[in-house]
Amino acid sequence: MPDIGLFELLVIGLLLFVVVGPERMPEFFAQLGRWVRYGRDWWYQMRGEISREVEQGTAPLKDMAGEMHQHIDAVRDDVHASVEQRTDVDNGPADSEPRDASNKTHE
Repeated sequence: MPDIGLFELLVIGLLLFVVVGPERMPEFFAQLGRWVRYGRDWWYQMRGEISREVEQGTAPLKDMAGEMHQHIDAVRDDVHASVEQRTDVDNGPADSEPRDASNKTHE
């Protein structure tokens, strides 16, 4: 963005006053306001269209991401269940004596 200070605005206003003239100034500013409004409306319309296009383009990706999260959650739950089952098998029943590898009996 250009850095326009007060002095630059005063110079532009003075030049505008000389070029356009005091009797045509209101008409000029009315036309300028219409053009600014038109440009702003055009910009908002383009921004809205771009947002809609991006949303339509990313919707399938968001759906796939949701499905992937569901699959990841299911796999994580299966892994946790398998680890818990394996831990239960390795530890054995709670009322039996723990296994000791160093205490072997030879027959």
